[in-house]
Amino acid sequence: MSPSAPAPDQLRVATWNLNSMRARLPALDRFLTRARPDVLCLQETKAAAVSDDARRLFDRHGYGIEHVGANAYNGVAIVARHAIVDVRGSGDFDDEALDREPRLISAVVEAPIRVRVASVYVPHGRTLDHWHFTFKLAFLAALAERASAWIGDAHTIVAGDLNVAPTDSDVFHPDAFVGATHVSPPERTALGGLYDVGLVDVDAAVWGVRARRFTWWNHGIGYSRNLGMRIDHIAVDGPLAERVTTTWIDHAERDAERPSDHAALLADFRLDPPAR
Repeated sequence: MSPSAPAPDQLRVATWNLNSMRARLPALDRFLTRARPDVLCLQETKAAAVSDDARRLFDRHGYGIEHVGANAYNGVAIVARHAIVDVRGSGDFDDEALDREPRLISAVVEAPIRVRVASVYVPHGRTLDHWHFTFKLAFLAALAERASAWIGDAHTIVAGDLNVAPTDSDVFHPDAFVGATHVSPPERTALGGLYDVGLVDVDAAVWGVRARRFTWWNHGIGYSRNLGMRIDHIAVDGPLAERVTTTWIDHAERDAERPSDHAALLADFRLDPPAR
């Protein structure tokens, strides 16, 4: 399930909640060497700015980075082997939900397929009666409205930790989540609103909605027993979705020493549109 080599004849897109960029620099080094994505969306960088060590690592691999962060929480970035232009991050959207915390950055990446990319870290929600849950729903609604405009302009990729498991097949057992966030009807409806603007969940499109392919496991025995959830997503516009060849969940780094609680999710797209 983990990519063992680059895909030079395809557009490779990845998303990864690092749970601290500083702590995961060795893992990033290995991942970029092995998988070499064209575009990598990062979440939970937990930094106000990209450190000198991180910039040297990305420079050495031939990547640029655009980042928005504020403190030791949240933080998102777009990393690419191609020019990154028209960058906007939380604070620039003139929207209270999207600007409140550093959870969204978007840019155009001048890859072989020119794409508008958004790296997203949706609020957790905490509990169903918490103000953070209301914030989560408002964030997803605002993101859907923004994505609708992006799709009308160019190929679009929205990738990141969306903190919602779309169906009961996307959690290890629904009984463990009764009354909890990530699976509630309002959250699933809000996530559906994002896809309804014209985006396609490419991992589900490739493997089916009942595939039980998880991307997050709590630290401890959860990973070894596969007690996980699928809350990391790569969503793309319909024409780009027609080019997808496969998706990957990177267990190589999730099974490594000092891993993030998330595995990276990757998707490969053929460079030429499919014949009709």
